[in-house]
Amino acid sequence: MRTETTLVHPPRTADEPFQTLTVPLHHASTVTFETMAAFESRHERLYDGYSYGLYGTPTSRSLEQQIAALEGGTRALITPSGLSAISLVCMAFAQKDDRILMPSSMYGPARTMAQRLLAPLGIDTAFYDPTIASSVGDLLDDRTKLVWVESPGSVTFEVQDIPAISAAAHARGILVAADNTWATPILFNPLAHGVDLSMQSLSKYASGHSDLNMGSIAVREEALFRRLKDVARFLGLGVGADECFLCMRGLVTLPLRLRQSEQSSLQILEWLRDQDDVVQILHPAEPNHPGHAVWTRDFRGSSGVFSIVMAPHSADVIERAFQELRLFKIGASWGGAHSLVAPSNPRSGRDDLAWLPAGHLIRLSIGLENVADLIEDLQRFFGALGATPTNKRRFHTNLGVSSAE
Repeated sequence: MRTETTLVHPPRTADEPFQTLTVPLHHASTVTFETMAAFESRHERLYDGYSYGLYGTPTSRSLEQQIAALEGGTRALITPSGLSAISLVCMAFAQKDDRILMPSSMYGPARTMAQRLLAPLGIDTAFYDPTIASSVGDLLDDRTKLVWVESPGSVTFEVQDIPAISAAAHARGILVAADNTWATPILFNPLAHGVDLSMQSLSKYASGHSDLNMGSIAVREEALFRRLKDVARFLGLGVGADECFLCMRGLVTLPLRLRQSEQSSLQILEWLRDQDDVVQILHPAEPNHPGHAVWTRDFRGSSGVFSIVMAPHSADVIERAFQELRLFKIGASWGGAHSLVAPSNPRSGRDDLAWLPAGHLIRLSIGLENVADLIEDLQRFFGALGATPTNKRRFHTNLGVSSAE
């Protein structure tokens, strides 16, 4: 062969046994076939074999098998992001004139997606109070095809009674999907609590290093997987080998990182209880938190993401306090090695937060830094706010709301 041809067709290594501790990376768009018959029947390999790189490679299949095993499911599908996984589930199991229910506490971009993508397609989305448990059955009708749960909810961290909600939906033949990103399958298994489709954003705790975007959907039933796979193909959803490799590497340390984040978070929560500017702590492990009893019943622990409600301050004071932080970085997402802080306004678009006291809401993601250093960083933050002892609150254990002392 001449030079140009040699560069395109390099010599192949011998097929000798080569064992390693990591999954090989397979970069591919084109998949080749030995015969015309194999090529012409390639679409039969969509669900289990290999027909085109976009639809799966040995690297992506390895990650999907790992996710399925972790979730306690039979099959799993990976997508380019957590939001794409949510969108895929909605589009796979609802069509024009159908209806989807989402908790009002659900991931904000998912709410926006429902309003701006699903609505123009003729798919209605209704948002329900995440605390109503089996009463969700009163909201179901013949048009309802899918009920979402997210427990704890984004930002406000309501804990949902997922077994009760699933039972109510299944009584009407309606599928239930869960966003389980906060807990991951290490702390909670939705499929074991009645859910049909368990979704998580692998961008967060699973990858663990804030350097990739990916989502996953795990199921018990083959028919659900095939429907997801079909729609994912029509939408052109695929994930590259490098991202899959990074995620599999992150999964190896997931239990250790979750344990460390939980331990650090619980220490920080103890410190936060003594801060005069903290009006309310929104964390399922807090005994006064709404849904604490359900969380204790269903979950095996907590992760390092929670919110605090602070006494009202001027925008200038809040901005100055954020500028004092050295370790906590201002940013969205969570689950990486770095601690993050993000202000939020959960009341935007919601009318079921009468229980939430007035004040600034800030979400924290506790990373892997030394907890003493993190507390010192928070001391700088609160120091910039100034002492406000009149804002100290007593937490009510029955409602999860606060009253002034």
